[in-house]
Amino acid sequence: MKLKRVDLYYFSIILTGVALAYMVNKFEGAISPLFISMILGIVLGNAMDWKKGKAAAAFASRKCLRLGVVFLGFQISIEKFIEVGPRGLLAVALIVITVFLSLRYLSKRIGITDSLGTLIAGGFAICGATAIAAISSTRKSEDRDVSYAVAIVTLCGTLSVFVIPALAALIGLSDATAGAWIGAAVHDVGQVIATASLMGSEALDSAVIVKLTRVVLLIPLILLLARGQSDSRSLRKATPTFVFAFVACALIVNALSLPDSFISLGKESSKVLLSIGLFGIGLSVKWAQIRALGAKPLLFGLGAWVGCGAFALAVIRGVGL
Repeated sequence: MKLKRVDLYYFSIILTGVALAYMVNKFEGAISPLFISMILGIVLGNAMDWKKGKAAAAFASRKCLRLGVVFLGFQISIEKFIEVGPRGLLAVALIVITVFLSLRYLSKRIGITDSLGTLIAGGFAICGATAIAAISSTRKSEDRDVSYAVAIVTLCGTLSVFVIPALAALIGLSDATAGAWIGAAVHDVGQVIATASLMGSEALDSAVIVKLTRVVLLIPLILLLARGQSDSRSLRKATPTFVFAFVACALIVNALSLPDSFISLGKESSKVLLSIGLFGIGLSVKWAQIRALGAKPLLFGLGAWVGCGAFALAVIRGVGL
């Protein structure tokens, strides 16, 4: 998809919006620039006529989003995955699998669409808005579902910044255990860092290790969901090319001794591209579509936040982290 000259004007608006999202993120690090970009996209899409900018919006929500998923490979750290140890790996795998499968099941039981339920489940189980963006790129997801799911997991993740440290202190958790709980229960990486930082360096180290272990599990989840979109028995035919590129990127990054500056550039590029993609998705979402979803998904998300947080703590304490 090539942008015509007239579309560059609209794409420059998208880039300006994403830059503004990053400026806001500088002042409030707990709120992901991906979420802010999506909200700005929704606001702009409802405030102005975007008919002539459809090509630019499509370029952002498809090409840029998928390239951002490929660059997610820079966030996969096999070293951290191994560092968490056998008990930690067992705990994280149990939490991710249980949260994802149970939320998908429960969402269907209460009448939430499979698209929205899957996005919410992925956001809670893995890494918030980042996981939702990655999942939406491999499935036929409604743009309104993507927007709603991102909003729900961001709200719950932000609440965690204020609630979890207070609860950890109330029940007398050690810094290491509290950090592991934060890494297992909070969604976005930025929110994990913001939450754990309130408890000290030991909690922060523990939280980051557990969180990055969850992120590694994004690889099998994306592969399984991508294949689930096709009846083909061939993994190659059933999975989009960019998903293989994501896996290849992760393997290359972990196999080679790349400079830290290059790794950081790759991680930041992924975040920027995903922000552009979510901004493009937001442009096609109308307020009426959001209102039509009703309060049920929001109440479901808040209930899932409480339930998943309690389950994560139970598992973390059960394995002795």
